[in-house]
Amino acid sequence: MKITFILMLVIVSLVFMGCPDSISSPKDIIFPEKDVSYTAQVEPFLNLTCAFSGCHGIGSTNGIYLNDYFQIINTPGLVVAGNPDGSLLNQIIEERKPHFTYFERSNITENHKKGIRQWVLEGAKLSKN
Repeated sequence: MKITFILMLVIVSLVFMGCPDSISSPKDIIFPEKDVSYTAQVEPFLNLTCAFSGCHGIGSTNGIYLNDYFQIINTPGLVVAGNPDGSLLNQIIEERKPHFTYFERSNITENHKKGIRQWVLEGAKLSKN
């Protein structure tokens, strides 16, 4: 019993030590100027600012889901690859279109806005290649 407890403690410690770069806040996400990655920047950003239950995540009733790449790309007008000005996502994040985000707006930085714009300009790809 004691050995099992010690083993579990070691495993849990290794898991937490193995994840020093975990992202827990939108402020932890820094977009590069080019070669924006969906999985490294866009997905974590959307998950922490938009894609949660009651908003645009699993269980959402508004029909726009931002927690799945294919849902994002296949929602007409949400992301228009190569055209951030024509993408509803950019219009909302850049505050050019009204949206009910009263408590998350303060977590969206200029770097985030430019990063999402750059991702769309680069073709809104799932991977960098």
